[in-house]
Amino acid sequence: MLKFTAFQLVLILSMTNAAFAGQPGAISQLSAAAAAVPQAPEAVLEKARPSAGLSLVRSIRSKYWEKIECWQDTARPFVSESALSKSRHETPEIISAFGSNLPPTSTFLLHYGPKWRVNKGKVVILLHGASDNANRAWATPAILLGDASKPGLLQALEAAGHRVFALTFPHKHGSLFYEAQYLADAIELIRQDTGVQKVTLVGHSAGGLVGRVYVSNFRLNGAGWTPYRGDVENLVTLATPHRGQDFAFRHPEFNYYFMKDELAANAPMSWDKVLAYGVWKDTFEFSIYSDNFPMQQQVLYNWSGKFPVSPASPDSYTTLHGGQGFVSHSLGIDNAIARGGNFINAFKSYPVPADVAVAVVAGNKSDIENVPQTEKDGPSDGLAFVESAAHTADLTHPARKEPIKKLIVNENHVTITFSPAMLKLVTDLVK
Repeated sequence: MLKFTAFQLVLILSMTNAAFAGQPGAISQLSAAAAAVPQAPEAVLEKARPSAGLSLVRSIRSKYWEKIECWQDTARPFVSESALSKSRHETPEIISAFGSNLPPTSTFLLHYGPKWRVNKGKVVILLHGASDNANRAWATPAILLGDASKPGLLQALEAAGHRVFALTFPHKHGSLFYEAQYLADAIELIRQDTGVQKVTLVGHSAGGLVGRVYVSNFRLNGAGWTPYRGDVENLVTLATPHRGQDFAFRHPEFNYYFMKDELAANAPMSWDKVLAYGVWKDTFEFSIYSDNFPMQQQVLYNWSGKFPVSPASPDSYTTLHGGQGFVSHSLGIDNAIARGGNFINAFKSYPVPADVAVAVVAGNKSDIENVPQTEKDGPSDGLAFVESAAHTADLTHPARKEPIKKLIVNENHVTITFSPAMLKLVTDLVK
């Protein structure tokens, strides 16, 4: 689901949880029985395609896709990422495809649109954001608003004649470097299946950063990762915080919710200790300083110089700068940014190749249905500042001739992927 990681709609998911619990893809606090891995749908037996380091783990039939394949990459230097129990996958079909609700770091899901074999248009790969999955993001995007029937980009792009694929990542808050490797693997497999030379990438929120990491050749230190192979022709980002976000440190009141060990509270705290019911509690494992939220660390950026933090929030100064407050202790945003490798600043040195067409789409509607408090410290889509989602300077290569398209739309962080106007806009951008 869209949790507010770097733009984690944890708010949205958590706030809408009660209304939509039990619907496919909805966040809910599951009982032990409900959280158990369901029986997998009938497997589609196929021979694994030869590809160095990649092996097909399973392939299942899907309600929304022709099939979902689970692939494992044993050739890359993945290090197992830790995750909290509340960060587990909760959508039955996704769990069945992975074979686990907390799948191994070396695995990912590749979703095939129902018309990928018959359509002749562009090959489009959809990349979801933090704490989400491809089913919710692209097939039933309005389920958070109580409407599982409303179509998404899967249906819209296929109706326009395109061949649609999507990924689901194993860790809801996994490293952007790892997710870029899953994308590299998926592009290789999709090119084998379709015969195309180049694909189009469409990413929502953090998914846009995944696409950008891949094409820009921004990689972890050391060898072993797949370099960019010139196989992308178009990159479209929707509500992607290209200059990061600081929501967790800007609105510390949400720490009281995120400290809960519940599926709906699947977002990082900015406090590592909290005074709760008169007792100090160590909450480090639930915090952004732990190893459980690598993406959250990576997408952090301190916007307080441009948009001041409200002093009315509990322990606002110590939350942002670190230290002991009246009801909390924080290590501070600079500490968390450092733990993420100062990702956003380092990313500035890796522009998008000049021959890749780029469009960045930012929303400026800060109100989100069923969410009582959204980002209003500056112009935003309710989660990411417009200035971050519309940022293009870091993406612009000196040799670029075709300017990056920058579009500001009257959408929030949720509707930007599925409103009728956006389905038409994205379809037009893919042409």
